[in-house]
Amino acid sequence: MTRVKVKYRKNMQDSGPSDHEAAVFAAELGESVSLDLHGMTVDDAVRELDAFLNHEIMTGTDVVKIIHGRGEERLRRAVEKYLKANPLVEYSRGSQAPAQAGAVTYAVLIRK
Repeated sequence: MTRVKVKYRKNMQDSGPSDHEAAVFAAELGESVSLDLHGMTVDDAVRELDAFLNHEIMTGTDVVKIIHGRGEERLRRAVEKYLKANPLVEYSRGSQAPAQAGAVTYAVLIRK
């Protein structure tokens, strides 16, 4: 796989939707840090996601890939709800790649 490097503004707080989209698009094209929640209960998945995001924000990760699968959509809905309420997440959206649509969500983390 090819790594795609995206230049960010120093403070992502000042960035707009197009900057977030560029970051997610680059993550979709290249490699990104990911968490696979397949087979977990909603409670376990949210706990794992919380720990994962806290770790990745500390390591300076800009975009994360969350694999929740399609199934009955319980995990996807729980992930979306959690990401919207989490102050560490500036932006999130489902993957637009055909093979990942409905099964993967990307999140752009805040930069201080």
